[in-house]
Amino acid sequence: MIRNLILDWSGTLADDLGAVITATNKVLAHYEKPAFTREQFREVFQLPYTEFYRHILPDVPLATLQALYLEHFPGEDQHEVPMIEHALDFLQFAADTGRRMFVCSSAPLEHVSAQAASNGVSHFFEHLHCGIIDKCTHVHELLRQHHLLPQETAFIGDMRHDILAGRAAGLTSIATATGYESVSTLLTAEPDILVRNLSALTRLMQCPTVTA
Repeated sequence: MIRNLILDWSGTLADDLGAVITATNKVLAHYEKPAFTREQFREVFQLPYTEFYRHILPDVPLATLQALYLEHFPGEDQHEVPMIEHALDFLQFAADTGRRMFVCSSAPLEHVSAQAASNGVSHFFEHLHCGIIDKCTHVHELLRQHHLLPQETAFIGDMRHDILAGRAAGLTSIATATGYESVSTLLTAEPDILVRNLSALTRLMQCPTVTA
């Protein structure tokens, strides 16, 4: 049975794609590069995000890009980033069934903390692991730090990197088609489970014949 949930934040729990594209396009404008449409961004964005920036702005130091991104991320709007549809109900279901929950996200801690607080979901999580560039490496430390057994733990995310991180640690990998990558792209990472949204995952976990 899955007793522990490691959850990505952006695109899995929080609907911040629009805010991220806005900030990224402002960084591109700073260097007189063309802006991305929503479809173009979803096509080219990848994690670790260092690879994404190395591809689109190869001559700019990462520290400079990180500072510009934080400067341009929509100010007070970060507190207004809503939860993905069904996310709150899923978190409540997981809490009601006694599951431990953790966030593992590449998003900055200050952004995730502010968004979690404004949406009233902070109390669901034991710890926020944020600003994580390489989740495939960090997931091992997360398991060790919180004394989680791999066979009792699932990694839930909306990108291939989340699925690969789960696999790297021997976890159940669950992809949700609500965020940054398309279903066809997610399937190339071969997740153990693919769901349309978190409502579908709730129904699946309620099924008595499913060990998740």
